[in-house]
Amino acid sequence: LSLHDALPILDLVEKGLVTSQLVLTVGYDVNNLTDSNISKIYKGEVTIDRYGRKVPKHAHGTVNIDHKTASTKIIMDAVMDLYERIVNDKLLVRRINITANSVTSETENKEQKNYEQLNLFTNYKEEDKKRAEEKKHEQAEKQIQKAMIDIKRKYGKNAIIKGMNLQEAGTTMERNNQVGGHRA
Repeated sequence: LSLHDALPILDLVEKGLVTSQLVLTVGYDVNNLTDSNISKIYKGEVTIDRYGRKVPKHAHGTVNIDHKTASTKIIMDAVMDLYERIVNDKLLVRRINITANSVTSETENKEQKNYEQLNLFTNYKEEDKKRAEEKKHEQAEKQIQKAMIDIKRKYGKNAIIKGMNLQEAGTTMERNNQVGGHRA
C-alpha cells in the first residue's frame, strides 16, 4: 500500500472540501522486536499493543499547509515530507493513518479573509505573482481531479489506476472489488 492509495484526496474534491492540516500516525509491526536483526538496531521507546505484545512506539506528527487546499500534489508533498521526518525507516510498518483536520467547504473557504503579518523585507508584488501562479496550477489540477472522479463514477474504480498496480504484486484492483476488506 502506497501513501497515495491511503490518501482519499479525491473524496475531498468530490465533496467540495478543503483542508490545511494533516495528521500522520504510523504504527510499527510487532515483528520489529521479535526479529533479531531489527531488534538489535532499535533502541527506541517500546509500548504494549491491545493484544499485550511489545511493539515500538508509533510515529505521530502533524503538518500544516499555508492555505486550505484539496490539491493532490500539495497534500502528497506535505505528507511525504512529514513521513520522512517522523518514521524510522529501519522498522517494519504495520498501519498508516492519515487524518485531514481543519476541513471546510470550498465555498466557506472562499468567503473567509486571510490576514498576513507584513514584513519590510518582502517583495509583495513577487509574492502575489507566485500565489497567482500556484492558484492557476491548483485550478488545473482540480479540473483533472474532477475528470478522474467522473470517469470512476461512470466506469468503476478500476477505470483509472497506476501502472504499478498492474504488476504481479499490485493489489489495488483486487481491493477495489472488495466490500469492507472482504471479497464481494
